[in-house]
Amino acid sequence: MRAKRLIVFALFVLYAAAVYYLLFYIRSSMLNFYTYGEYFRENTNFVPFRTIIEFVRYFRADDAVYGELSFDNLWGNLAVFMPAGIFFPALWKKQRSFGVFALTITAVIIGAEIVQFLTMRGSCDIDDFILNISGAFIGFAFTKLNIVKKLIFTDISF
Repeated sequence: MRAKRLIVFALFVLYAAAVYYLLFYIRSSMLNFYTYGEYFRENTNFVPFRTIIEFVRYFRADDAVYGELSFDNLWGNLAVFMPAGIFFPALWKKQRSFGVFALTITAVIIGAEIVQFLTMRGSCDIDDFILNISGAFIGFAFTKLNIVKKLIFTDISF
């Protein structure tokens, strides 16, 4: 069982590094180009579902410019935290409670959005949060499947 725990933890570390790279290093920082006020006006959205609806419209209209970008944004934001929904409960027993998991993943995603804003990488968007949290909850739901429980929960949590 110790080997299984190490494998799952190693996969989690690789996943966390990939997410870190995707969220903070795949885009350049705009620190040298904007003030925080300008960046805030251009790169924040606090209206739930505004960009989700906009991206769905672009995708459904098969927009040549924004169609593929919209698909990547919607599904990418949903998928990026799905593995967290599996890894957190697999590695930490307390994370098997949906309430504890929901609080933890909410804090992680809000923290990521704040760091993106402070470093001026990406955008600070409530819709990103909605998609990220939905993906994490979908991942968490997978942990309730017997096959997933047998694969990753057998005495590996800390």
